[in-house]
Amino acid sequence: MTENINLQGAGHDSISLLFGHPDPSTLLTPEFQFAMQCVFSDPSLATSLQYGPEQGNPELIQFLANKINREQELSIRSENLMVVAGSTHAVDMLARLYAGPNSVVLVEAPTYADSLSIFRDHQIELYAIPMDEDGLIPEALEAQLLRLHERGKDPVMLYTIPNFHNPTGSTLTVERRREIVALARRFGFLIVEDDVYRDLTFGAVPPPSFYALADGVGVMSIGSFSKTLAPGLRLGWLLASEDIIQRCVVCGTTQMGGGANPFVAHIVSEYCKSGHWETHVAHLCTLYQERRDTMLAALSRSMPADVTWTQPLGGFFTWLSLPRTVSAQHIKQLALQEKVTLATGGGFFVNPGDGDHNLRLAYSYATSTDIDVGVSRLAQIIQLART
Repeated sequence: MTENINLQGAGHDSISLLFGHPDPSTLLTPEFQFAMQCVFSDPSLATSLQYGPEQGNPELIQFLANKINREQELSIRSENLMVVAGSTHAVDMLARLYAGPNSVVLVEAPTYADSLSIFRDHQIELYAIPMDEDGLIPEALEAQLLRLHERGKDPVMLYTIPNFHNPTGSTLTVERRREIVALARRFGFLIVEDDVYRDLTFGAVPPPSFYALADGVGVMSIGSFSKTLAPGLRLGWLLASEDIIQRCVVCGTTQMGGGANPFVAHIVSEYCKSGHWETHVAHLCTLYQERRDTMLAALSRSMPADVTWTQPLGGFFTWLSLPRTVSAQHIKQLALQEKVTLATGGGFFVNPGDGDHNLRLAYSYATSTDIDVGVSRLAQIIQLART
């Protein structure tokens, strides 16, 4: 997931509460460099520079299958997985193959901004389902499904980010997940589960995935190395039923491209087999939990009483709700003058006006000191804007 957000006015000395990116210091560990060196010195190096299998690197697929089976108590096979060039590739491919022009896709309100751009590229009709602190609201989903059915506009797909949501940081409860699976079966739509933050948990194990709850039927689950290893690798995976994976494998772009990033996949496979990825992820969880704690403490200490925010259990973000009299765009401009960058809510909604009073704050990229200073400055700005 990239962050396609305009940085106009942000200088090198700014405090960024904007970037939904990993901490730069975590991107090139000695262990990952060693995996690269092993691949570079491998006599079969040239093979990984050729077109690869359409489904992806077999060793990496088997590693992922074992990991998912162990952590989610599943029994998937390699046929249930496909290597993709990051989650963006997977969302675009699924939108093209399973939705397409004039079809109806449901998304959360708010949702990941760049997914909206992808769906709009495919001329898809989007309908938003509201959320609260526990994630997407099943009753609102059912009501929207009934309204659309009456109009002959049955959705083909629900796109959802159930764990440590971008932008809100919320996690969908297991009870709601079960209700949504039941609605998907009743109304006949697919669930696209964008689960790229799942590994970045601050304690409790995330609820069972949609894929697990649906026994792998009608769910496409997306994972990525972008948040836990490096986004520049452009590498992730798609988990789905064998027939869905096969359709993606034989589609035109996959056949023409010869598999996603074979050379990078070779390096990542070498790294994962060494056992260092799990250790690295554990370090990231500790690091980001400390920064989450710093941000929440700073918000509690500094913010006016009529500003609220989410309490993320993992991932990169928290979501602020401002008083109705305070404009998020105005706050953003004032924050830029104080050298603090952040994302306003509008870009995360199908109807941008719905985010006029929301801000997304990221704690993954900035240091704890910068988070503390940045939140303090932001609180002063909001207080002045209210007077």
